[in-house]
Amino acid sequence: MKKFGYVEVVVGAFVLNRKRELLLVVSKKWPGLYSVPGGHIEVGESIERAVRRETREETGLNVAFGRVLNLQEVIYPKAYHRKAHFIFIDVLCRTKGVNVRLDNVELQSYVWIRPKVALKLKLNTYTKRAILQLTQSRIKKWFYASTE
Repeated sequence: MKKFGYVEVVVGAFVLNRKRELLLVVSKKWPGLYSVPGGHIEVGESIERAVRRETREETGLNVAFGRVLNLQEVIYPKAYHRKAHFIFIDVLCRTKGVNVRLDNVELQSYVWIRPKVALKLKLNTYTKRAILQLTQSRIKKWFYASTE
């Protein structure tokens, strides 16, 4: 079997604001599709620290770590801009802010949207799968019980 590099462990930030809207972004890495902010976990970095750092770097938002929502293995996704093998750790987060400052390097646009409405958008397969998981979970109790 021919090997293509290594498995990349990444976090995806499923960020909810006070209105329970989800932040979706458009990245040149997933052309024409909505996804969520996120990126690689650095050596020695916790999942929580990685999701906070990646979200702040890409959107300017500070987030509170909620819980791991989903874990997905993705091997050579067709819609991704290059050949890759990922372990996605999807994390449910909360923010008080709504003023997004895109980095304009990785992300080109964003939208705040209700998770069930988001399912009508053009999403990458893995974001859609995690949003389905989110809409079927009991996020209200977590959202209102948590404080930042």
